[in-house]
Amino acid sequence: MCLCIIIFKEWDYIYDQKNLHDKEKVYLKGKDKIVPPFRFGVEDVATKMWFHKLAYPGQCLTNSHLDIIFYYLRKKGKYAKEPKTESHWILGRLNIEERRVYMYNSLSTAMKDSAAIKACQPFAVLLPHFFALFDEFKKENKPVCLDPFEVVKVDGLPQQTSNDCGCFVASFAEYFIDMKPIPPIFDVEKHRDRLAVLFYKYARMKEVEFIDSEDEAPPKGPKKNLS
Repeated sequence: MCLCIIIFKEWDYIYDQKNLHDKEKVYLKGKDKIVPPFRFGVEDVATKMWFHKLAYPGQCLTNSHLDIIFYYLRKKGKYAKEPKTESHWILGRLNIEERRVYMYNSLSTAMKDSAAIKACQPFAVLLPHFFALFDEFKKENKPVCLDPFEVVKVDGLPQQTSNDCGCFVASFAEYFIDMKPIPPIFDVEKHRDRLAVLFYKYARMKEVEFIDSEDEAPPKGPKKNLS
């Protein structure tokens, strides 16, 4: 991994010294493009800024980052692909047996927790109705109950000090999927480096070896009628 980090840093290091204060314009003109784009399962990445925002602390991850990260986390476990805003990311984990939605928040204050719980409430209300509609309760030999699921805040989580909530959400999900306890503190800079390097390494491997997993391959065109 250390060698991969060095290679990634060298690939990434073409900065515009005049604009280092501007987080949106850190590269020399024309040096931000990735040609051809790196192909990931849900979308292509065509700029180095995508990796820059992922690798360096204090920058908000976008919908694109979370969509791609969770696309690959899905290979370890299942996930729900919401919310769709950049202001703050939280993680919700559903436990059907307990009829609870566990809420993971890396920016825990009374106001933020209240807003996060409020954001989970529509899911807590609607999910029992969907389960009843699709006979999930009967499949599990459970009585049909349309009462809302309880939303429970998870305490003792590591807390962000800058705009790193997207990275924390990805970390929380990965710890849960790997069945590992979430540590009370962790180095977000190292975690961002790990994610950025892993995606860079994977994209280059696909590019060099011309490989695609079945669910990432481009859709096949319609069959030609040879008659």
